[in-house]
Amino acid sequence: MKNNKKKAPIISACVIIGILTIFLATVILPLIKEVYGFLIAIVILGIYGIAVIAVIIGVSIALHQRLKEIESGEEEEAKKY
Repeated sequence: MKNNKKKAPIISACVIIGILTIFLATVILPLIKEVYGFLIAIVILGIYGIAVIAVIIGVSIALHQRLKEIESGEEEEAKKY
């Protein structure tokens, strides 16, 4: 039963990370080629990229915490109440 509960968070985290990575690559990389040499534009794109990477890291941390909850049986204990 625990194995089935682990599949959903892993799949959803992988899908979100994949979508964000593709989004980041399709938006940032072509724009960097266009604005190469414009320091302000590169800085703004860098900040935007950092924000997307922060979301990816947050999703990874949430996945890790969720898997810990499943392993410890926290969800099963909550069902008793």
